Amino acid sequence: MRELVKALLVGLVGLVVLIPLGFVLLTLGLPAMAVLFALTVPIVAVLAVIGIPVFLVMLLVVVLLVVVFAVLGAFLSIGFAVVKLLLVVALPIALLGWVVSAAISAFSKRDKAATG
Repeated sequence: MRELVKALLVGLVGLVVLIPLGFVLLTLGLPAMAVLFALTVPIVAVLAVIGIPVFLVMLLVVVLLVVVFAVLGAFLSIGFAVVKLLLVVALPIALLGWVVSAAISAFSKRDKAATG
């Protein structure tokens, strides 16, 4: 119980000391913060005036790169689709046509050799 009372009294003494100290710091800190804010306003204005156009130029460059790569990707995807169609559809049909043509020409050569 004695320790509890001791901790309570130390806490009260701490509050008695810290509350006025807080008011002093608040009284000194608010004007100092106002002065620092007034000093930073021109710096922020210069950064905004210079930074916004630089940001817009960088944004324009990124957008142009994205558009270029998007168009390039679209053309490449169409090209890959055409090549895939050629390999999957047209090449087997051409190969089948060549085999049938070779078989017909072989049969016709055989018939000519047998009759002639």
